[in-house]
Amino acid sequence: SIISYCLEITGFDPIRYNLVFERFLNPSRVTPPDFDIDFCQAKRGRMIEYIREKYGRDHVAQIVTFNSLGAKSAIRDVGRVLEVPLVDCDKLAKMIPEEPKITLERAMLMSPDLSDAYGSDPVAKKIIDYSFVLEGLSKNIGLHAAGVVIGNMPLIDIVPLARDKNQEIITQFSKDYVEALGLLKADCLGLKTLTVIQEALDLIEEKKGIKLLASDIPMDDKATFELVARGDTVGVFQLESRGMRDLARRIGLNRFEDLIAMIALFRPGPMRMLDDYVNRKSGQVDIVYQHKLLEPILEETYGVMIYQEQVQQAANVLAGYTLGEGDLLRRAMGKKMPDEMEKQRTKFIEGCQKKNKIAADKAEEIFDSISKFAEYGFNKSHSAGYAILACQTAYLKAHYPEEYMAALISGEIGNYEKLVVFIEEAKYMELAVLPPDINKSVVRFDPEEKAIRYGLAGIKNVGEGAAQAIVEERLANGPFKDLIDLCSRVDARAVNKKVLESLARCGALDSLGEHRAKIFNNIGYAMSRAISIQRDKAAGQGNLFDLLDDNSAFDENELSEYAVWHEKEMLVGEMELLGIYVSGHPLAQYESLLKTYRLSSIIQLRDKEDGQKVRTGGMISALSKRITKKKQETMAVLTLEDLESSVEVLVFPKTYKDFSDVLQMGAPVIVCGELNGEEGAQKIFATEVYPLEEAGNYFATKIHLHLTESLANKELLNKMRDICADNPGDSELIVCLELTKGVKIFIEADHGLRVNPSMTFLKEMDQLLGEGSVFVAVDQTPCLREDTLNQRKNWNNRRS
Repeated sequence: SIISYCLEITGFDPIRYNLVFERFLNPSRVTPPDFDIDFCQAKRGRMIEYIREKYGRDHVAQIVTFNSLGAKSAIRDVGRVLEVPLVDCDKLAKMIPEEPKITLERAMLMSPDLSDAYGSDPVAKKIIDYSFVLEGLSKNIGLHAAGVVIGNMPLIDIVPLARDKNQEIITQFSKDYVEALGLLKADCLGLKTLTVIQEALDLIEEKKGIKLLASDIPMDDKATFELVARGDTVGVFQLESRGMRDLARRIGLNRFEDLIAMIALFRPGPMRMLDDYVNRKSGQVDIVYQHKLLEPILEETYGVMIYQEQVQQAANVLAGYTLGEGDLLRRAMGKKMPDEMEKQRTKFIEGCQKKNKIAADKAEEIFDSISKFAEYGFNKSHSAGYAILACQTAYLKAHYPEEYMAALISGEIGNYEKLVVFIEEAKYMELAVLPPDINKSVVRFDPEEKAIRYGLAGIKNVGEGAAQAIVEERLANGPFKDLIDLCSRVDARAVNKKVLESLARCGALDSLGEHRAKIFNNIGYAMSRAISIQRDKAAGQGNLFDLLDDNSAFDENELSEYAVWHEKEMLVGEMELLGIYVSGHPLAQYESLLKTYRLSSIIQLRDKEDGQKVRTGGMISALSKRITKKKQETMAVLTLEDLESSVEVLVFPKTYKDFSDVLQMGAPVIVCGELNGEEGAQKIFATEVYPLEEAGNYFATKIHLHLTESLANKELLNKMRDICADNPGDSELIVCLELTKGVKIFIEADHGLRVNPSMTFLKEMDQLLGEGSVFVAVDQTPCLREDTLNQRKNWNNRRS
């Protein structure tokens, strides 16, 4: 509303963007409108406290929710009451498939292990039988994510109240009953995006000296529209999904109004209007209005009715409705109320005839058309509000990529799955992700020149408290010189042994001058030594080194020696604690094979179309097996990771049966299949999975060996023959002999001498002939099998 705009509750000008106040509030409205306010997530608590102070603590309460027993929790609780060992209860609960809101009945059908336990184990049967009875009952209370009730009198006189674990007042009625009492319910939402925007703005001021407010960000910035039109919107509010990125490319966004329309259109109902909107905007289809009076209303959306407000305006202009009456019409159409619709149809036709002399049959045609659109219409005010945040985040990503991505990644600390997605996006944007360093990192992720430094709080087991203690001490008294210096200067209650071990394992203590194994294994001793130093200082018993004013001077041989960790062990620690590799990658040794045999890196898949056949490669970094619902067949879902990114791969039963022996955790593989992004995140429906080291057997067509005349002697040729004989395969072998005058002679080997260009073959030939002397010609056909379409069909059937 204009009042909200004038009070700066919202920064969106309703007059400039033609928002209808009567959509929010009008005399014909029966129920009061919702007033939802989004706050910075970090400051939501402060806002609720302000409401309590403003209106009185006895006038304000948060709304209760009732948490019910799910399938897994019912089994664990019943088992505990029956005094069944915890390990047995946990084992039984883990037989229930990971599926949102799954019931025990469904779990029994989906999990052969659970149904077998029920039939063969009397204790398991007893637990499950009791759980069937208790499942769905209320277990405990919680707080509504946003709802706050405000009363004009003490709430104790209106609704039963209670106190939560923090001793704050909450209602004993859930939200539906609270609303039925006529109480004002305000939704105070904590929105992470607002926190990210503010953190990015703070970083921009800190690093670049530019004071920028969110309200200063323009809604017509060319670079912003170009970023969205390219589909580079990972991390951009509301535009992250693959489907939305594809839509952005199709629309060719070049104005803010298109952004509002995109957000309104990208929902299950109105998606059928997407093609119409895109085709009209691009000029492929003529823009036609059913009546000339509709042109000013629908011109912004190229003649396509998208917004609920357009229904109100059309009824007002064509049939003389007030905008409030138009809202009632919109509701009747949207909720498909037959009796009310017939009343409105008559009123609309008569109004069209009376006000604009529109013929009855034409008026009825317009009514039916509006009715069809109204069924899926979206509130323009909501869409516009989302579009502002989308535009602001896209602007920051386009103009201040280091600061924005640092803030975005920091917002996911603790959510490692999403954190890794944004780190991959940063790499895609050619921003280096620097490893954590006890002497360089700050608490959160920090922007540097074309880079982002990993924040200490982002390391598992560290947390913001420990990270804050470390950074404050370093800023106050300088960098840490060694392990004992670190342990003696930080508070051991905040920075305990587990924190230090995690810092050591992920490489954050590498700058202390010792290798990780030595630091890790000496942490216990260093902490004891630090306590001794602190105790001596407290007692005024310094030592000789104190005279030198060197807090950490100690004999480096004081730390015990330990064998250096192998690279694999270091990488395991990095992945476990950071979610990424920073000092290397398990796939590094296979990089040449990946480049040779895959047709696309994983990060390049994002630019390909749904349904396109692809061939990529990487390492299986996550693997789970599932049983299909109908035929009870085994399939697999895996995460394929290369040196830059990762993608989910679905291996359906037929493919699983043929390639199950290849599907092992950590295995380097080549995956062939079809891209699918129908559920948002991009996936590959695999048709083939081959061991990477054997990829040459399947995809290499010819092997070219290049050697010069000066090297070509009998001994060398014999060694070449031996290497070929040790690596038999199906690839044709061609030798290119370069004579001293530059003439090249190509010699095709005997048909019986076919080879497998394995890693061993390539390595030995490179050593013998020199690096770059071996060229592998590769089949460019993405998939060797042609049953991908059946995989898609079967998947769609499963989903339905």
